[in-house]
Amino acid sequence: MISKAIIIYKHTSKEAEQIGKSIGEYLILKNIDIELISLNKVNLIDKNQADLVIVIGGDGTIVRASHKINEVPILGIKFGTLGFLCEALPENFKIVIDKILSGNYYLDVRSMLNVKYMEEKYYALNEALITSSSPSKVLSLSLLKNGNIVYKGRADGIIVSTTTGASAYALSAGGAIIDPWLEAIEAIFICPLTVALRPFIFPLSSKIEIILHEDGQNGILIIDGDEVCKLRNGVPITIEKSEKSTIFIRIEPYDFYSRIKNKLTL
Repeated sequence: MISKAIIIYKHTSKEAEQIGKSIGEYLILKNIDIELISLNKVNLIDKNQADLVIVIGGDGTIVRASHKINEVPILGIKFGTLGFLCEALPENFKIVIDKILSGNYYLDVRSMLNVKYMEEKYYALNEALITSSSPSKVLSLSLLKNGNIVYKGRADGIIVSTTTGASAYALSAGGAIIDPWLEAIEAIFICPLTVALRPFIFPLSSKIEIILHEDGQNGILIIDGDEVCKLRNGVPITIEKSEKSTIFIRIEPYDFYSRIKNKLTL
């Protein structure tokens, strides 16, 4: 039963805000309490505050919003360049909402990653990127799985991705196409000096560590497209399955391969 919805819109777009107002007016007609808020003003949202969160924007807006949403289904309304995670368009939101309110939907639960560095913990829906703080310099780094060294060498950076993120930046960097129903962590090196090096795919239960070494450049940590901190050499970044997940609400079977074909124009 949906009685309250929070509508989040891309804060840099007046048009997205107007779409949010239109959606809000329609929900009020359906006797649903609504709150309209821009992405940059969102605090933590949980089941006590909303039964549904509607996010208006592209994949970047949805991913950033997911960090602040706990256990509440997200309906993505595409307004942006990429809408891989979205379920509706502005022109058909009434049809989609009516189906949801009548119970014709299912929940698509996506795993997230905990990224721990020193005393801080971050959540990633797509990926963690460790890259050089100086674009012209390379990192010296080690990749470990469950305490065992998988690779030690030099590269411009490394992406550690969820299966959701495997169709985003990781794919552009030469990663694999991974079915979203697989539970895995993917590691892709960016321009490694070992030319034959290929992506690694680990079980989601794995504990992944990245360690930067003194004989390379200092690094920075970027989570889902946003820089979060600078990295010290010798201090491990630990990445593993999170207790937190992101829940998408779907009204149609999620046709991943059609979306991939459209994205890659195959």
